[in-house]
Amino acid sequence: MRRPPGWRGRCAALLLAALWALACVQPVHADQPLHLTAAELFAVDGHGFSPPPYALDTSALPGPWTPVALPHALPPQLVPPGDDALGLRTVVTWYRVQLPALAPSPEPRYLYVPRWKTDGQIAVYGDGRLLYQSHANRLWNGSNHPLWIALDETADAVPPHTLVLRIERLRATGGAISSLWLGSEAGIGWRYRVRDALQIQLPLMTSAAFLAVGLFALSVWLRQRRGSPSDSLYLLFFIISVVSWIRSLHNYVGQHRLPLSDDWFGWLTVNSAFWLVASAHFFLVRLHHRRQRWLDLGVLGLTAAVAALTLPLFDAWPGATVLAPLVYLFVLAMGVAAFGCGLANAWRAGSRDGLLLAGWSLLGMAAGVYDWLLQNNRVSVEGSFLGAYAGVGAFFIFMAIMFHRYTRAIEEVRSVNAGLEGRLQAREAELVQSHARLREVEQRQLLSQERQRLMQDMHDGLGSSLVSALRVVEDGRLEDVQVAEVLKSCIDDLKLAIDSMEPVEADLLLLLATLRFRLGSRLESTGITLRWEISDVPALDWLDPRNALHILRILQEAFANVLKHARASEIRVTTTAGEGWVSVGIADNGKGFAVAQALQMGGRGLSNQRRRAQAIGGEVRWESSADGTRLTLRLPMHRPAA
Repeated sequence: MRRPPGWRGRCAALLLAALWALACVQPVHADQPLHLTAAELFAVDGHGFSPPPYALDTSALPGPWTPVALPHALPPQLVPPGDDALGLRTVVTWYRVQLPALAPSPEPRYLYVPRWKTDGQIAVYGDGRLLYQSHANRLWNGSNHPLWIALDETADAVPPHTLVLRIERLRATGGAISSLWLGSEAGIGWRYRVRDALQIQLPLMTSAAFLAVGLFALSVWLRQRRGSPSDSLYLLFFIISVVSWIRSLHNYVGQHRLPLSDDWFGWLTVNSAFWLVASAHFFLVRLHHRRQRWLDLGVLGLTAAVAALTLPLFDAWPGATVLAPLVYLFVLAMGVAAFGCGLANAWRAGSRDGLLLAGWSLLGMAAGVYDWLLQNNRVSVEGSFLGAYAGVGAFFIFMAIMFHRYTRAIEEVRSVNAGLEGRLQAREAELVQSHARLREVEQRQLLSQERQRLMQDMHDGLGSSLVSALRVVEDGRLEDVQVAEVLKSCIDDLKLAIDSMEPVEADLLLLLATLRFRLGSRLESTGITLRWEISDVPALDWLDPRNALHILRILQEAFANVLKHARASEIRVTTTAGEGWVSVGIADNGKGFAVAQALQMGGRGLSNQRRRAQAIGGEVRWESSADGTRLTLRLPMHRPAA
């Protein structure tokens, strides 16, 4: 029998087709990860959000199912239609993925979803069993978080054959799903950890660090605010850190319900982009010091207008979440204008910090363009938002600027301190020279005063006695013995003047001991007994050589009067202290005299004693009777007022 031509080629083709079909139904190796890039799509319009079913029968879904390639995206509408103004029109999108037969594995398998993006909620089913459900707010649900879902981690679990993803979203905002990965922890775990670290953890830690440093800047501003432009940088830095933290919150929420509604959180998220650009603009103005009033008013006006128009107060007006694709175009335009002018002004002003901040901010606007395209599903949804990384760079730039300002302030303080130290040293040198001149002048005045005192005292005491003795001797009216007595008196005066110049260190008793040493021999030669009944007395801080001489002269005159006139056989010296005074008493057992009569006659001895006592702030008293005479010299304990 003759075979038809080409039968060998047809047999070969059939054999290859059979082998291919056999390969398709063979179990997949347990350690080999699966990258799922094909799915079927089915969408149903709705009104409002509804919870996902606990169990799912895919056969109950009416269809039709449309084959799509993953990643798959539906672009949002920039301007929502009229019937969607309230933001209540929703769409439930079903993605069905058929899995190949999975071989048994000793390790659990996981489903890794790099990105699911929508303003809504997601639920994942495996063979009709609910595997995962988003548990956050309806709209702000952590769609930036990659999903890591266990497929067969429970006991007696069977690997699923069909995966179904239910995404319920607002019709106006669009939605997207990335390709899927299925495998073990060892096979695909690193993909999840890397994306989670770069997409979530790194921006989160940087945002928290930014806020912490901002709080420190606020404390610095509160502590040393003086109204200067440099001080306002600390306040602006704090404002930028807070706004940046608010702006980044929507990237991290997802596991916990927010303490405020979706509408208000959306308003904060959208408007914080305007606040961030505005605060960075005014920070930049503080750096280059070239204010443009029209630009400032434009930034503030647009920021205030958008904040007012997107307030979630009117049910008939779409909220910030629905209007976000359109509103972000305005923030991009405002940022490019503000930072472009800031870059030009920083260039003209020669501000390196301003150039760095403005340049990076413009790069951040370029990243914002990419994020806008990603948000609106115009580029691959498996990419990452670059704005978070722009925030990381901005954090380090702001830190560098503040550190530069801080180090420059320290250098200025050091320079000022060095100048002050030099001026202080010059002043100290001037003061040392002035003090030396004053001491020299003071020493000269002291020597002059001491010289005048000695001259006056020698003139009134020793000089007067010698002149009187000389005249009497010249007239021949004195005997040799009398002349000797006069000379002894003159020698005692001279010794007392010398003793008064010795330092007594405010010690009255030391001064009295000196007087006793000088007069003791004269008293013994006359046969008069000296009773020394001295008690301890306080130091006199005013007792200097001049005042010491006054005290010695007063007491010398008292002893001289006893020797000349009293005819006493005993002299008693006492000291007492009390009520702010120190008293020195000299009493004898002589014949006494009429005190009042002697004072009226104006005798030189008593008058000189009173005058000297008044000169040192003290007083002298006399008490006399037939049994003897007592002189009391009262001295103040503290320096008398001038």
